[in-house]
Amino acid sequence: MLRRLLPLVFVTLGLTTPMASVAAQPFTQGAAASAISAANALSARIRSYHRWQGLTPPPASYCATMREGEAVLKQLDEEEEVNSQSGISYTLYPCPVPAPYPPRAPVLRILDAKAPACRRRADVLRVSFDARRSLMQKCLRIPGT
Repeated sequence: MLRRLLPLVFVTLGLTTPMASVAAQPFTQGAAASAISAANALSARIRSYHRWQGLTPPPASYCATMREGEAVLKQLDEEEEVNSQSGISYTLYPCPVPAPYPPRAPVLRILDAKAPACRRRADVLRVSFDARRSLMQKCLRIPGT
């Protein structure tokens, strides 16, 4: 699971900056280094909890760290769906070349409006990671695309 989580964390931490600033600025080498550093730190914190046996209360930062990791994965689901429906090739994702992608703006407006309801549906079902991803993809799908 950790092997699958680490690349997702790298990607998502780079995507968690506000969308307005992302649109205005290309993803620079410094921003990439910062995102990778933050992802490594989160990954290391999560990895350290794998040794916790459950015989004692959880470590003090356990809940906050696990919530942060879960939030990263949830944001990635939405980001992948936006890129997919915008026509950004998966071969370019997660780091497309620094160029404008105009089809992303209208898709983002539509999906931003749908996302809260889709998140609530996924949260109510308390589904596994893979099932949540599938539900989010279906829920966020724009009819006719």
